[in-house]
Amino acid sequence: MRLPSFEYLEPRSIEEASRLLKEQGDEAKVIAGGTDLLPSMKHRIFRPKSLIALDRIPDLDRVAFDKKGGLRLGPMVRLHALGNHPVILERFPMLRQAANAVGSPQLRQMGTLGGNLGLDTRCYYYNQSSFWRSCRSVCIKMGGETCNAVGGGKKCFAVFSGDLAPALIALGAKIRLFSKEGERVLSLDDFYSGNGAEPLAKKPDEMVTGVEVPPPPKGALSAYYKYRIRKSIDFPLAGVAACLAVDKREKVCKEARVVISAVGQRPQAIGKIGELLRGRKLEAPIMEEASNLAFKTAKPVANTGSSPAYRGFMIKVFVRRALEKAAEGNGA
Repeated sequence: MRLPSFEYLEPRSIEEASRLLKEQGDEAKVIAGGTDLLPSMKHRIFRPKSLIALDRIPDLDRVAFDKKGGLRLGPMVRLHALGNHPVILERFPMLRQAANAVGSPQLRQMGTLGGNLGLDTRCYYYNQSSFWRSCRSVCIKMGGETCNAVGGGKKCFAVFSGDLAPALIALGAKIRLFSKEGERVLSLDDFYSGNGAEPLAKKPDEMVTGVEVPPPPKGALSAYYKYRIRKSIDFPLAGVAACLAVDKREKVCKEARVVISAVGQRPQAIGKIGELLRGRKLEAPIMEEASNLAFKTAKPVANTGSSPAYRGFMIKVFVRRALEKAAEGNGA
């Protein structure tokens, strides 16, 4: 499959890139690493007239940390660099896990933080060639009126399948967005709309300019688990990120954030687990209750390469594993 023709634009500043995006509207796409966008263009899912490249804009690949302000990441940080940066290795091991779980080594050399956070949602009936899709009715995500994944549903059930988003949400990250109207900062959790057809809660001319992660709490333990058919290349079919602050002596949970992913239209923080675990000892009955909460929250449908029942079961297994690691005083 060949790429459609397009104009390749190389702005030298965020302001210029935002202006180009505003002027061209739906006819333009921002390209970072291109590892997801270019295959989608070959499938004719997207046919932009212009690609706005961010490679020439300085300082978008920064990684900075201070003990008071926490971690600051640029959207063009390559996933390989993110997974091997000394600060990440020392202070944010779950982020290292998530970055190194993306695709293959070759894809991580090209893929970026901003690209992974802004992934389009995926579906077995959507991520196909134009010839394959022409054999079925046009789905909601392509502008039609029905969801093929659920046999005529009026809501798009395409799945968000990024690895970094659940880990960063569990770490309490915020995201910076820039447009001609100015900059705004919002919780990364609020960046995802929950609408499979339009998964990102950002304005058409907004661009990601950075991610901020607060310093991890004292006694923090974290882990990221990913179910996939193959060890490399594949997107997650179920994912769990957990970050817990635990009194290692008493094994009492002081704070807990658990985020499930790849089983719905957005990564989903399960606040009830945090409420359940706060101030409680991490013992078998309470961990079982928490994993059951996660299982009940997950609502996968048959639109990826594994059965919904098994994907939901793996969410339960992963939450239980993360809590058991925390109870043992271990983490990523």
